Amino acid sequence: MVQAAAKVLERLRRHPRLAEAALVLGLVVVSVAVLRQPALGQRFTVDESRWIATSRYFWTTFVERDLFGPAWQPNYLVLTQPPVARYLIGFGLWLQGWSPDQLNGRYDSLRGYAFNEEAGNVPGPELLAAARRTVFVFAVGAVLLLYLVGRSVGGPLAGLLAAALALANPLLSTLWTRALAEAPLAFFSLLALLLALTSLGRARPGGARRGSGVALGLAAATKLSGVLGGLGLALFALLEQGFGWWRARHFEARRSWLVLGLGGLVVFVVANPLLYPDPIGRSLGMFDHRREEMLQQQLIWPSQAVRDDLVSRMWLIGRRVFRDYGSLPGRGWLPLDASLAVIGLGIALLATWRDVVARRRLGPPAMLLCWSLAVYGGVAATLGFDSSHYYAPLVAANVLLEAVALAALAQWVASRSQYTQAPETNIGSRMAQTSIAAATPTHGSGPRAARSSGVVVQAKPPA
Repeated sequence: MVQAAAKVLERLRRHPRLAEAALVLGLVVVSVAVLRQPALGQRFTVDESRWIATSRYFWTTFVERDLFGPAWQPNYLVLTQPPVARYLIGFGLWLQGWSPDQLNGRYDSLRGYAFNEEAGNVPGPELLAAARRTVFVFAVGAVLLLYLVGRSVGGPLAGLLAAALALANPLLSTLWTRALAEAPLAFFSLLALLLALTSLGRARPGGARRGSGVALGLAAATKLSGVLGGLGLALFALLEQGFGWWRARHFEARRSWLVLGLGGLVVFVVANPLLYPDPIGRSLGMFDHRREEMLQQQLIWPSQAVRDDLVSRMWLIGRRVFRDYGSLPGRGWLPLDASLAVIGLGIALLATWRDVVARRRLGPPAMLLCWSLAVYGGVAATLGFDSSHYYAPLVAANVLLEAVALAALAQWVASRSQYTQAPETNIGSRMAQTSIAAATPTHGSGPRAARSSGVVVQAKPPA
């Protein structure tokens, strides 16, 4: 058995792609095993009733092919959130043999459970399980994408740590396995980020950025908060263009970034028949409606209302995402999650600064930095109601930052231990130097192309 295992390991070492495929398969198996428990064990929640009830828009749109009927006229259901998550849940239920007349009604939050159960607003166990099975696929996919994004930024160890932190996180494992829009939102957002990251290492980034735009449009058409990822990529694109002009007096692949943004806008509109008559006006109307809905929630449930000043919002956000919804143990005045996220942010900032100083193209650390800042800034600017759903994108960003920090610390410790095991080395003249080094393919081509981005801790070898 030992010899057989040794042969398998040797074969994996000789075939990196086979090893990567085995790793991904193992990660999928572990994710299914870990997420299965909350998917089966947690109780029904009110929001699940609403997403299941409105999943009948799948039948309206794709079975009945009704794109301009009364269902798509401005009303609460179509203004409160875009329809992609409803399509997905409805499609999953349709595949499992359910029909719209078997769905529950919308739960009335102003009435009690007994009233809603009698009114048919509570899904039965079979219907709830079927809807959760649909979003479960996206939950597993989101964990896998966290691995791939972490790997793109900080190497394989950072990717594995990102996946592990997500699976250990109480908020993500709970929300992603409910029949809600959170798992599809995370999946499409992370897919957009991953494709944008992979485009940085290509001489022709157009294809990857077109795919990123499509994924970004689907994220925004799943929940309006999916727009925050687009703001992060827009911030990175602006920095890249400005730095490219300063560095070499030319812009960096402007057309591909414009195609990404245009593609996202087109997908966002095409996915939502509500917007067909007036894409701009009705899109703005959806954002206004969400703002008004938060104000109504504050009046109905004042204990969950969020104060208007930015300092109070940031304090609440920090307390929620690091202390209440952190992945790691430790809930004191400075949770471990907060320390690691700050370290990860600092590593990304340092890597970006070194790219600027060396006049290299901006790489994955800069994109992760822009993405994280956009998500935090967007949530801090719009948060009006203290609900766990609004913190999920922040926790996903924290997972990536913490994974980068842990991977960098682990490699730094490993490099230090190697030097302490070499007593003949002259410590005074051969001290290891920690640096942020490249871990992705060359950005660009030609003699001026520079390697920049993946965040790893690398030690300078002894002379």
